[in-house]
Amino acid sequence: GADTARLFILFAAPVDRDLDWSDQGVEGSYRFLGRVWRIVDAYNEEGKKKVTGELTKDEFALRRELHRVIKKVTEDLDNNFNFNTAISAIMELVNAMYAHKDKAETINSALANELTHSLLLLLAPFVPHMTEELWHELGETTSI
Repeated sequence: GADTARLFILFAAPVDRDLDWSDQGVEGSYRFLGRVWRIVDAYNEEGKKKVTGELTKDEFALRRELHRVIKKVTEDLDNNFNFNTAISAIMELVNAMYAHKDKAETINSALANELTHSLLLLLAPFVPHMTEELWHELGETTSI
């Protein structure tokens, strides 16, 4: 839909360059949004398990990656309108979330909630419709 097209257009080329349309690129954007949907659902379920305590070494590294991406996206949007590199950083975060999920039995609930909420907030300027729907699935009653 519109979110897939918007994501592809913003990711495919820097602002100052012409866009080369690619059906494969659109399909890649669609697959990425499917991955986002699945990881948000998975981490939302983990957040409901009420796993507490200190973060593990791997959880701490994942949280550090989240904050690196927040900084990168903020700089890219505020300073240069580098939408493509901001989206690339978000993709790296999603990959890190999958990697952690694949090797860890559980995740700290507070971290799971921080990751899902932050991921949606980072993606919202690029993918407003899907992030709004997922935001409400997280139990939020206000608009993202």
